[in-house]
Amino acid sequence: MGYALHPHKVKIVTGPPQAGPLHEFWAHLRRPFVSVFWHLRGRWLLHRGVTRAGRWWNPPFTTVLVALAAVLTAALVLWSVLALLELTDIKGWVQDVGPQPWCEEKSAACDTVSGVAMPLLLFAASTLLFLSWRLWQVRRYCTRQARHDPGRLVQTAGSLMDEVVGRDQLCNALMKNLNDKKVRRPHVVVGGVGVGKTALLVRLAQKLAAVGAVPIPVRLRDVQGDEPLDFGELALARFREIVRAKVRSEGEVDRIWRWLRQRADRIVVLADGLEEAFAEDDLTGRRDNLIRDAIRRAGEEGLPLVIASRPHDPLRAMQAAVSELEPLSNEAALRYVAGSGSWRADLTVLDRIVEAADMAESPIYLKIARDLHAQDLLEPLWDGGGDQDLQLYDSWRLRAELMETWIHALVAADVHPELPIDHDTRLAVVEYISALACVGLASDSADVGLGELGSALADADGASEPRGFAVRAGPNREWNGRVARELNRRMGELRWCPETYALRRGAPWSRPQHPCQGAPGGSGGWVGPRVDIRIAATWGTRMGLVHESGDKVRFQHSIVQAYLGSRFLEKIFESPAASGPSSGATTSAAPPEAPVPDAHIARALRQGGRELLIALTLYSRSPKGRCVCGPSGAGRRTCPVDRMRELLTAHAKDLLAEADASHAVGRHSGDGEPDDRGSPRLRALESYGPAVEIDSVAVAPRQEHLVKEIERDWHRLGQNEDPARLREAKIALVKQCGTAVRRLAAVRGRAPGDEHPAYPVYEVMFRIGRKETDRRVREALVKEVGAGGERAYQALCRGLDEACAAVEAGPRRCPAGRVALSPEQADGDRSWGWDLADHRDREERRVAEEEALTEKGRWSCNTMRAWLLPLLVDSSAMGRRQASPRDDLDNWVRAATGAARAPIDDDGPGASIGLGVALAQGFKFAANRRPGPGAVRGAREFLVKQARDLLRQSTFWYTRLTLLHALTLWSLPDDVTADQPMRGPGSDPRGQVREWLALGDRGHAEHPLVAGAAKLAVRALQTRRPERFLWIDEAAVASCVGTEVGLPGEQRAHNLWIPPSTGWSTLDPRAQQLLADVLLVMVLGERAHRPKDAFRILELCAREPTRMPSCVHKDRTRLSPVRGAEHAAQPGSNCTDDCRLRMCPYPAKVESLRMEFSEVFCLHQRDLLKKWQPWAWASLRLRREAPWQRGVPVAGMRRFWDQMSDRARDIGPGTGPVSSDGRRFAQVSRSR
Repeated sequence: MGYALHPHKVKIVTGPPQAGPLHEFWAHLRRPFVSVFWHLRGRWLLHRGVTRAGRWWNPPFTTVLVALAAVLTAALVLWSVLALLELTDIKGWVQDVGPQPWCEEKSAACDTVSGVAMPLLLFAASTLLFLSWRLWQVRRYCTRQARHDPGRLVQTAGSLMDEVVGRDQLCNALMKNLNDKKVRRPHVVVGGVGVGKTALLVRLAQKLAAVGAVPIPVRLRDVQGDEPLDFGELALARFREIVRAKVRSEGEVDRIWRWLRQRADRIVVLADGLEEAFAEDDLTGRRDNLIRDAIRRAGEEGLPLVIASRPHDPLRAMQAAVSELEPLSNEAALRYVAGSGSWRADLTVLDRIVEAADMAESPIYLKIARDLHAQDLLEPLWDGGGDQDLQLYDSWRLRAELMETWIHALVAADVHPELPIDHDTRLAVVEYISALACVGLASDSADVGLGELGSALADADGASEPRGFAVRAGPNREWNGRVARELNRRMGELRWCPETYALRRGAPWSRPQHPCQGAPGGSGGWVGPRVDIRIAATWGTRMGLVHESGDKVRFQHSIVQAYLGSRFLEKIFESPAASGPSSGATTSAAPPEAPVPDAHIARALRQGGRELLIALTLYSRSPKGRCVCGPSGAGRRTCPVDRMRELLTAHAKDLLAEADASHAVGRHSGDGEPDDRGSPRLRALESYGPAVEIDSVAVAPRQEHLVKEIERDWHRLGQNEDPARLREAKIALVKQCGTAVRRLAAVRGRAPGDEHPAYPVYEVMFRIGRKETDRRVREALVKEVGAGGERAYQALCRGLDEACAAVEAGPRRCPAGRVALSPEQADGDRSWGWDLADHRDREERRVAEEEALTEKGRWSCNTMRAWLLPLLVDSSAMGRRQASPRDDLDNWVRAATGAARAPIDDDGPGASIGLGVALAQGFKFAANRRPGPGAVRGAREFLVKQARDLLRQSTFWYTRLTLLHALTLWSLPDDVTADQPMRGPGSDPRGQVREWLALGDRGHAEHPLVAGAAKLAVRALQTRRPERFLWIDEAAVASCVGTEVGLPGEQRAHNLWIPPSTGWSTLDPRAQQLLADVLLVMVLGERAHRPKDAFRILELCAREPTRMPSCVHKDRTRLSPVRGAEHAAQPGSNCTDDCRLRMCPYPAKVESLRMEFSEVFCLHQRDLLKKWQPWAWASLRLRREAPWQRGVPVAGMRRFWDQMSDRARDIGPGTGPVSSDGRRFAQVSRSR
């Protein structure tokens, strides 16, 4: 039995003595009662916000039919019993019961009634018997398998799939929407390689079966050919396959299906692998239309449908709710891994391994770590790395060691000991499967034919089916040939001859002279495993490495394929002289200074996908992939790390050149077909990331040059791309760069004679941030640079010494003369005038947009520096002196509060308020960091003092709310299991928050949203669980559902109080409503304004510190959010006469807003306002609306969130698709 984590109970103590003996006696006397009350209060606060998916009940009409059938069946039984008693001449109390007395007088009427009623009664009885016996048996058979063995039910789940953790929040959100027929939508869950899409479907199937639904998983890889995709028919075929052992005929299957699908509405289709559907060559052109039509039909028919897919652009135009699948939280990962160990396990070491390796990124890492931990093989991997800071640990090195240890355990029979094969046979199986994995990496294929290795040296057709939309070029013969030769060599090493081995050892070899003993067995005296590629595929399936299907194998786990394939990359990067001649290669000797030919690797990069990039990164961490040569030029030409870096950089350049040269609208690969791997620019971003990671382990890294190349190409990387996918790719690259830069900066700092010099790469990263237009990407860059400490500050010192510069777009430029019409044009038709008017209007818009972009760029630079300074104060040990983070931060705070003159004051009073907002956000970023082993206590105290000073002088509501969150995080004890005193510091969270808000001369009430945040801050301090009541970035939290967080009292070594995996589903219901309204007011104020226009709005809001827009706290119908394009609606045009803020209507979707609410979030906000909420009543949450919402009718708020969900679907009022029963989705009345 595993040793599971259990929360530690916080001990309530009396605290330091403050009075005489009588008061001390009274304190000790009431301590047990206070302890019980505080524990119950904490438990109530943590569980009151837990949302659960409701039971899957039959529709009302079906329930009435079943009840009527039961009544009629009871009447039939009673009638039959009375007739039986009459036939047996049993009298007594039944003498006057039944219709017999009346039928004796009116026999003809009774015969007529019985003739009509009897078939009806028999039909009701047969229906009830069918429902209670056959239907119940078949349904129980399906749901039992889904509850107890969901991994077997889901076809795409590999044998390594185990318990799924951390996905209950997303599952509950999907189930709540699917259970409500009035708002049901098809859902598409999008995730990258190995993030856990199939694991989500496994957990979703298990939870659906537990609440009464019947999940039907389908595999979209099987959907090929010319037939249109129909999810209902596909689910029916899968249902037949599942229940084949329990049904008696095909007619019974159809009858059960019709009842479950049409009458009971319990069928839920779970489709996996959308990117693999219609992958044949002749369907690539119309594939997207086929899939869109299928999803549209499923929505119109009301079919509950959840699809898992890799990200690609056509998903954005589908009529489905798209949800991004975030990585798991480290808390859920730690609980999963620790559940397999013994009581001897050191949870601190486990926590550091989970955090350092970032195992939460993929469930397969967790499963492998769990297997190793069960054999006590996981903890020896941790050597500490010499770094107390986990952010400096090389996660890829730890992942490579994790995978290598698991393979060794698999070969040594520590994993899968039930397989009856010896050590050498297991190793031979691993070698065969690794060779197949390496062949698949070169063609971006999860399906690899068994004949590809045998035909690698011959001119044979051995290409496997692609993972994506189009069939790519033929096999990479040079690549496959090297893999085949290396496999032959390794298999040759496993076969050995006893005579030769004895001679090599120096022992004499003689033939045995005993007459009963013959010559050594085997083939010519050779001993070794008797394994060929087909037997290896069979045993590989039993080991869970692949899935065998006919003459090919399929790698069901991308990361497993990447690691296994990386085991053969040593031969791929071997020089031709060492590898021998190959097909298609010349045998002439190359000049000594000629570069090593890498055409086969470049071709693999062109045809490969993200699995190949992962394999290259893992190989760079292996002993054979590291550079052992010196920094000389000759050594770099043969060093695998340097060659991989140069090849990846050149590949990224080629992709950008291809994107610039392409004039096609769609995404196309080299052969003109759509490419599922993404556009060339996104693939270039994905190539730069591994290049930076691989370069960080080089003997002579070229990090500064590489990051400068990224900066030089930054604008080219984001042209004409989907904003959501571009943001994800850029944030991933920024995190990779930040991790690599910190590691190399730390290595440089350990060099002798180096005393914290500036590390110039940080300045390059900051320049990248100045070029970026996406706010969340800039935040990610600032956080990475802010973790650099003294080295980052010294690199940026010159740009941080002065307070903000003005955002004026430059000197005033008078417009040039307008283009005049020629006499011929003036005498011509009216179209010349229209064309000229369009030209002038376009030019005016471009000039205005250019000036706005200039202002926004300068203001973005100011906000980035304001975010960065608190982070640098927290990460550096520099004292308060000139040219230090503390001194610069003090100057910026004085400029924001008006205590010092700054150039930004030229932009108006609102500019300093905007600066205060940016500084408050920087304070919250710094407060989210938990103090590590090397944290400087004085830095936190200085930040708290500066935050209090800023709060004292601030009147803008958002600045106060943000600083309140920061002060709350700073007030939490680092050890959440520390004793809770009844008196003294930290004993009165309510008074503590009240004291913060009382700073300054405030003779008026607090803003309603700040007052709501204050109550939640008190609860965060009382429970020591800030992730349930606070947030860091409003837009980021509202855009993701989130994953499970840790148990109360878990001792964690993570670096953040609120990790990035936190989403809106982990928040308390009141916090969710506050988050929604905070974002609503922020979007109303920000819109797409130029900074100087936004400053005026900030100044107006600061003069009205307690007011909210009337369209938010009174009448939300005035917001009118369902508008795609802005026409004549300007801010204030829909406001009431007494509204002073003048912000409504809601901005049109065509504007570039900070964020757009997702459909799932809007539907959940509507669910919080439903009348029937028994779980909320049980937790004493009796009011549906929040305190600041009580001026708005609840029906009006529900209608508003209905309109916001329609806005997320890109449909206007009255234009939604029509369902099969005539309802129009966008117009349906959803108030309840």
